[in-house]
Amino acid sequence: MTNFIIQNNLYLMTALAVFVAIFTAVKWPAMPVLQRLVALLFIGVVLHLWEEGRFPGGFTDLITNKLGFTASNPHFGEIITAAYVLGITFIPLFFPRIIFLAMAPMMLGILEAIVHVAAIWMFELEIFYSPGMVTAVFVMMPVSIYGITYAVRQYRIPAHVWLISFLYMFGVLMLSQQIVVRASGMEYSEFLRNVHTAIFNGEK
Repeated sequence: MTNFIIQNNLYLMTALAVFVAIFTAVKWPAMPVLQRLVALLFIGVVLHLWEEGRFPGGFTDLITNKLGFTASNPHFGEIITAAYVLGITFIPLFFPRIIFLAMAPMMLGILEAIVHVAAIWMFELEIFYSPGMVTAVFVMMPVSIYGITYAVRQYRIPAHVWLISFLYMFGVLMLSQQIVVRASGMEYSEFLRNVHTAIFNGEK
């Protein structure tokens, strides 16, 4: 069962996204606005995973070639990513009135758009596109901007709540990344040095 889940994690995530889409369509009038937006973002993230890894795919290969990082088991990285997505974008569906949880996936949506545009420069791509950019820029980012704008207008959110939301999103992201990198046999500090070099020097 464990191997089945690991090897088919993206298909299972897709099935969950279809369920969320149907549930959202049926319950839309009764759902709080932030819950609707989190649902849309979860669906968008799953589409994003397909674009990064399958159609057209190749984002992992870009990282491998540029940063000297090779995943010992690609499915392991996928399952860690799936766990992260569930934690950041699926769990908040059940707690739409907890603002820091609802804002974490919105911040992720903006971060993903920035990263995928920056990847064109980092990886010296010949065309203005990196695998995952379309869903990040045209699906995730608009939902995220609307969600954050809505929250700012409707709620008086203290600064510490924004900070907690960011730390939750970014901290768990770094932890997930570190788990995958260390599992490959590379020191995380070396991986970060390679990222720094790729950003500021244009070459590893």
